[in-house]
Amino acid sequence: MNFSIHYFCKGNKPQCILFKQAYKFIRLSIITCILVFTACNKTLDLEPQNAYSGKDVWSDPKLTQVFVNSIYNQAVLAFQDCMGWSAQTDELYGNFNWTNENLYVRGEATPDNQTSGSLNDWDRMYTAIRYANIFFANIDNVNATGNEDLIKRMKGEVYFLRALSYFELLKRFGGVPLITKVYDVNDKTFDEKRASWSETKDFILADIEQAVQMLPLTYDDNEKGRATVGAALALKSRLLLYAASPYYNTENNMQLWKDAKDAAKAVIDLNGNMYALYGNAGNGTYNNLFLNFFNPEVIFARVYSGLVQADRYNTVSRDLSPNGYNGYSAYNVIQQMVDDFEMKDGTAFSWNDPAQANDPYSNREPRFYADVLANNEQFKGRLTQFYEGGDDSPQSPYSPWNASKTRYCVRKMVNEAHDWNVQDYDAAQWVVFRLSEIYLNYAEACAALGENGEALIYLNKIRTEKAGLPAVTASGTELMDRIKHERRIELCFEGQRYFDIRRWGIAEVGSEDAKGVIINKQADGTFTYEIMTVQERTWVPGFYYYPIPRTEIQKNPNIEQNPYYN
Repeated sequence: MNFSIHYFCKGNKPQCILFKQAYKFIRLSIITCILVFTACNKTLDLEPQNAYSGKDVWSDPKLTQVFVNSIYNQAVLAFQDCMGWSAQTDELYGNFNWTNENLYVRGEATPDNQTSGSLNDWDRMYTAIRYANIFFANIDNVNATGNEDLIKRMKGEVYFLRALSYFELLKRFGGVPLITKVYDVNDKTFDEKRASWSETKDFILADIEQAVQMLPLTYDDNEKGRATVGAALALKSRLLLYAASPYYNTENNMQLWKDAKDAAKAVIDLNGNMYALYGNAGNGTYNNLFLNFFNPEVIFARVYSGLVQADRYNTVSRDLSPNGYNGYSAYNVIQQMVDDFEMKDGTAFSWNDPAQANDPYSNREPRFYADVLANNEQFKGRLTQFYEGGDDSPQSPYSPWNASKTRYCVRKMVNEAHDWNVQDYDAAQWVVFRLSEIYLNYAEACAALGENGEALIYLNKIRTEKAGLPAVTASGTELMDRIKHERRIELCFEGQRYFDIRRWGIAEVGSEDAKGVIINKQADGTFTYEIMTVQERTWVPGFYYYPIPRTEIQKNPNIEQNPYYN
């Protein structure tokens, strides 16, 4: 059954939420349910005759579930959001500034230009939180007879989604107002102050603990994509790792590291090790992690179905691929990222080595070829041509405006089998939590606690089982640096780097000028390489946090602006 549910608010601009649940898993970006509804009125007003009323929603558990689905669509971020963060770091250059990332890399972000892209998440996350609070205010009105398990599960889902929404706010803005009631549009008492970072963390933890008690371990195929116990515990692991990290844990409280270690181990050990590493760059199967939906490594993911025409024009694969393949080259890997991939023997790459400088893409670690599309690599039936005058260059006859400015594209997550030149639909999976991250969370916490042997076990699981690289031995600062490097490579382009360098207190490394390479093809078929600057960047110390939009402070002067932005 398809539902069309409409909620209208008085005097406020509505927001549209697009959602569909279909045969094999939850699909969060397809139009089946259209909920139009803003953070304004306390009750659910119904106007259209062909729409379901608020009374209908809270009397029929199936309609209540559709309402819960809409919260997923707000709370769970995906491809462009996370790529936009990467384009504010030493991973990527944003070719089209889709998420307004240039405001940050140029040092121009202010409380007044938070209007679009990933910079507008204050409003988006509080919309998700409002939906969650409306759910909790009404769920006990739903007929529970025969639906006890469903209602319990939905409560767990919404606790998880509210926790996730507050975590997204916490890592962007620091402590935020903790709202649990549903405010009416005419309510004059909205004067909530910001909670502290620690208070916000504790609130999120409380919601996570509620979710863990109510969520299932797994779902049948037709419900996959919903929150599970593993998803809630993975969120807890990420949250507590942040809390233990140097930028927030200024006194290096070892108990915070112990909490982070225990939280990660709880995911690893869940239900007898129910998750497993999947895909190995060493044997060419690394990208299967992202292309094979809900494989054993995936803890929680957002899936786009590819069942409607619009999905063809929003696929990860087309957005990331070169112009010569009728792609958009939307996010370009920068030279600093390319250079940090190791050689296949585990040693560092160096432009100072003549052999490596003359042939920089040979003998690199297997993940380099899985994650980065460089010049003269086999891709979709031919060799790439990023060299000057090549089909994938700015001088190409094929949409040169879509050419990569750095002469690299992202290969990670790209489905080469999908043909976006015809009306062929493609599904895509954005992985939110996966086991490799949890292993690295655990290794980092163990290293901080001085448990070097345990840290090395899980660090080397990634290197040997995922990356096709030799194991390493290290201790102390060297070990921590190894773990940080492994996160940089293993989790690249997944929206982690922006927040990692902030929690480590080294955010300025993401503001070095973005580099690329000019490649010239010689008569004998060899290539020469010249490093170039693609984008000049400016570091502003206040950019550890986003500015709170000025419009929000005008609504509630009790909200204190983040430092630097006043």
